Amino acid sequence: MFLAKSSYLQKIKNIANMCKEMKINVYIWGERGVGKTFLAKYISPNAIINPKTPTIKPIIIEDFDKNPFIETKNSFIVATGSKPLSKEKLKKYFIMDIELKPLKEHPEDIEEFIKLFSKQAKKELKIDKEIKISTPDISENLNSLKRQIYTQLLMPQSKKEIFKLLQNFYAQSENITYEEEINNFERALFSAMKIKYKSKLQIAKQIKINRVTLTKKMKALNV
Repeated sequence: MFLAKSSYLQKIKNIANMCKEMKINVYIWGERGVGKTFLAKYISPNAIINPKTPTIKPIIIEDFDKNPFIETKNSFIVATGSKPLSKEKLKKYFIMDIELKPLKEHPEDIEEFIKLFSKQAKKELKIDKEIKISTPDISENLNSLKRQIYTQLLMPQSKKEIFKLLQNFYAQSENITYEEEINNFERALFSAMKIKYKSKLQIAKQIKINRVTLTKKMKALNV
């Protein structure tokens, strides 16, 4: 399955299909989490990943830019890396290279990935509940987005569940102090309220605390 809502990913898919059909040696590069290995497997689904010995079978080589050397011939080669190769190395091993850009450069695809990862996570974790991603975490592209979805699915849904989770945590913890844990709680609470309500006036109103007291606490906790 290849998600391609944006015109950019549709173009990438067309190039990938050409490489797949013609078995063109291709180098895929881009920053962490953009889907390089996924695209490599799409192009060559039956390839051996990072073979330890030379082989004539199709292969996928990860982090090729860190060690640009291949000890095999007559193979269908798909490689990935974080940086572009020099013209000399690219010409020596590959017919084509594909740059996968970060999600922030094709944001129209984010919602489709959220739907895909949510479906996968619910099936894998056997949890059937709705989740809402109001601010997608794409700091590490697909990696952070997928992690965010799994975290939300596993997050406690009631105060009773939160209490049990904290109870188990403290039962296994050592060297904790009352003051430190109260500060941790307040820091988490104020940080969440800051994201949700933006202004200190609204935060003070919602959690029923004096605005001056709130300001002092947030400053002391570096929130």
